[in-house]
Amino acid sequence: MTDLEPRIKRNTFLTKKHIIETKILPYFGKRKLDDIRTSDVIQWQNEIMKLKKDNGELFSQTYLKTIHNQLSAILNYAVNMYGLKDNVVRKAGTMGKEENKGMEFWTQEEFQKFLERVADKPISYYAFEMLYWTGIREGELLALTPADFNFEKKTLRINKSYQRLEGEDVITDPKTPKSNRTIVMPDFLAIEMEDFIKSIYGIKMNDRIFTISKSYLHHEMDRGATLAGVKRIRIHGLRHSHISLLIN
Repeated sequence: MTDLEPRIKRNTFLTKKHIIETKILPYFGKRKLDDIRTSDVIQWQNEIMKLKKDNGELFSQTYLKTIHNQLSAILNYAVNMYGLKDNVVRKAGTMGKEENKGMEFWTQEEFQKFLERVADKPISYYAFEMLYWTGIREGELLALTPADFNFEKKTLRINKSYQRLEGEDVITDPKTPKSNRTIVMPDFLAIEMEDFIKSIYGIKMNDRIFTISKSYLHHEMDRGATLAGVKRIRIHGLRHSHISLLIN
């Protein structure tokens, strides 16, 4: 963990830390690494596959695979750095699998129906307009400041992402180096956003425009989709919808 922490993003580290503390240490915490056998790993897999979330559902196949990969990574580290003879997790075979969720998206007509239903809350209306017409990620939207907009050129600069970690607002770099980019906005969106920013009392150039949470967006997605009678897609599905729009 000490070796890993400075090399990865904070949210990734916290996810790994949670998996290690709740899914690995309770089973293997008091064992020596070279005492762990393939049969122990299989027994552990069977126990993990029985675990349920707070809502009573079993863990997804993707999450099971993530847990399995974490244990395997620890043993790989021991093989490479501390001379452990071999990684018995590999011999045990994998648990879970990558799920192909398919590419869910809305047509422009579906999006417009949805948008009409959330228009009663301006912050929701403009947030979803931005997500659909620019294809930016949720965290990138929530990190936007007035300084990121150039209304003369009708461009938008993406160079940061917002997350709520350990009870604090955290601004990080975007997901990948290529995520630092400048996007050209449709004319109507540039006009809408300029008016919206002007309407926010006392906002400064480096203040966050959308001072809402990810859970707020998810709740509004539920509300709008239900009222509009369109299929519920994930927030990330709006990014797919934007790609579909560009292809079209």
